[in-house]
Amino acid sequence: MTMNVFSNLSIVIPVGPDDSSWRVLLSDLSLFGSEPEIILSACQPRPDGLELPEHARWIQASKGRARQLNSGANASTRQVIWFLHADSRLTAAVADAVEHFAQNNHCCLGYFKLRFSDDGPRRTLLNAWAANLRSSVFGLPFGDQGLLVQRSVFHQIHGFDERVEPGEDLDFIVRAKAAGIQLKQIPAELITSARRYRQQGWLMTTLRHLYLTGLLTVQARRRLKLTG
Repeated sequence: MTMNVFSNLSIVIPVGPDDSSWRVLLSDLSLFGSEPEIILSACQPRPDGLELPEHARWIQASKGRARQLNSGANASTRQVIWFLHADSRLTAAVADAVEHFAQNNHCCLGYFKLRFSDDGPRRTLLNAWAANLRSSVFGLPFGDQGLLVQRSVFHQIHGFDERVEPGEDLDFIVRAKAAGIQLKQIPAELITSARRYRQQGWLMTTLRHLYLTGLLTVQARRRLKLTG
């Protein structure tokens, strides 16, 4: 693989309160070697005694995913930014897929196929299928699909709207599409946790997500019309 691509990559990971799932993600990111810049954008100080790889940094930002994503992007120094949720897990195909996308898609916004881990009900296979269909047919990927974008495109869209929570990812996507940014599915899977479906019930969680997806998308489009 061409390491010059990865040396131009910043990976921004928002870290929530008392979240430790990023530790496993850091291990997964060893697929990329030491070339990418990794920024853990947390809403709390760096834990005492925490040792990070030389190419990783911990920054403290104001609480809120949009604020943490923006702070991480603004602290980054590379030309390609990959926004990853802390509980994401990488499949073996991800590294080559990132390399290919970064080399060949300079004005697009990339997102990955979604797969749920086996820590929830088996029926989440349906949820993953529906999420991938929603992304490819309606052009509405979520943040847990690992948004990958050039820095220039990120600034063109003016980053994440810090007034929006939840739904900052959908708002970002709606504004990107309105700005003429092409969305492109990256042919590799990211794995995300399904524990919420187990803890809160598959049916109720699925219905809640469907309702919120519709509501937040409508609100994002309404904000866009109001701002012209």
